[in-house]
Amino acid sequence: MQNSSASTFSSSACRVLLIEDDPEQLAFWSVALRNCASHYSVLEVAGGQEGLELLRHQKVDCVVLDLDLSTSSGFQVLLDIVPDRKRPKTAVLIFTRLQNPTLAKMSLENGAQAYLLKQNTSPDILDKAIHKAMTSVASVLGENPKVCS
Repeated sequence: MQNSSASTFSSSACRVLLIEDDPEQLAFWSVALRNCASHYSVLEVAGGQEGLELLRHQKVDCVVLDLDLSTSSGFQVLLDIVPDRKRPKTAVLIFTRLQNPTLAKMSLENGAQAYLLKQNTSPDILDKAIHKAMTSVASVLGENPKVCS
């Protein structure tokens, strides 16, 4: 695998890693993101450990993470992706069915930029949340946000 060295203000496809263990959800949201006007390049993995391994070898602009993974704790994956919650290097969105205010609060306090409920989210809402998360992380890092095209 090869690391990407695109500049933060480049005009190219944004790379989104979708970590989702439900094959139907993975397929649906992967296609939905690819069909957005933002022209995402979507990487798909079915488990947290696979996602962490991919992140060791490839730069992504945003991780869309399901908390309710069958083989690992999605919350632990969040902590592994964002070890310094005050200075995240990668935008992370929690994307789950779990309507749990405590989990939402803990996720946001530990580095996630958003906590979205799948049942209340359209592809357009997810697209906007990804852009907002990437802008937020770029701001923390003192960088210009990447423009997806």
